[in-house]
Amino acid sequence: MRKLLVSIKKRPIILIFIAFMTAILCFAVQFNPFTKEFGSFSRLFQTNYIQTLTDIAGWIRNRATQPALMAVSVLIAIAAMLGVAILCGLLYSGYSYVMYVSCFTTIHPQQNKKQKKSGTLFREGINKRFFSMMGYFFFVFLSLALLIFALVYATMPLALSIEKVIAGDAMQILPMILLTAIIVFLLFFAIVFYAMYVSFMMPSIIAFKKGAVKVAIKIVNSYCWYLIPRTLGFLIYNLAIDAALLAVGFGLKSTVLSVIVFALNWMLRTIGNVVYTHYVFNTYIEMKDDMFDED
Repeated sequence: MRKLLVSIKKRPIILIFIAFMTAILCFAVQFNPFTKEFGSFSRLFQTNYIQTLTDIAGWIRNRATQPALMAVSVLIAIAAMLGVAILCGLLYSGYSYVMYVSCFTTIHPQQNKKQKKSGTLFREGINKRFFSMMGYFFFVFLSLALLIFALVYATMPLALSIEKVIAGDAMQILPMILLTAIIVFLLFFAIVFYAMYVSFMMPSIIAFKKGAVKVAIKIVNSYCWYLIPRTLGFLIYNLAIDAALLAVGFGLKSTVLSVIVFALNWMLRTIGNVVYTHYVFNTYIEMKDDMFDED
């Protein structure tokens, strides 16, 4: 935490950028038709998930029977992801470069001969890493969509089993318990390892022009038992905020209450995001130094 405060004092953009991007994300999540419809636990518990998933599968099958329509839908989705990836690549290539240099000079003060201004570093990062960061975000968006799709449909057998138990079928209790244990185990490792890989790829892209992904994967695999509890803590922190928002029905509140909830959500997310981002960059540099010193 001390290193983070020192970095923010020297380069306020580290906090300002995260606060700005978090505000945009919080606004997009809270003020949209989906949240207005499902933004509370009461609405979520009333939803028939099996029917919803069946409807989605039917929607996909209908488009699959019309190749032209399916192709257009896929192209539109890819174009949207690419457009957002370009914007994120432009912004985060500069910001990540500033963050990396800030963490590096804090860890290696002896190499901090002449500090460049944050604006100069930001432009330098765009010039050097824009295309790599754009590709990174496109990969993240595409892989995240596929991961969510796979995980949602992986839980369908469990949802069916729970429905049968609720309906009074006692024979389904043991299968439900076994399915729950297996799915929780799979969800845990899939989500946590995915979060670790995509998190540590970002500083690796700044550190290496070539082989960045390979180094990030090597670091995560080598230090996974150290990284898992910290990454899990960040995920649980965000999950707790989501649970609190759903508990107060953040999608159903009046305008005044919505603004208050938005402000609290934004502040808590900003704190979590800036602490975790700094932790990832700082830890990456230390582990990279340790790994290559050993080599």
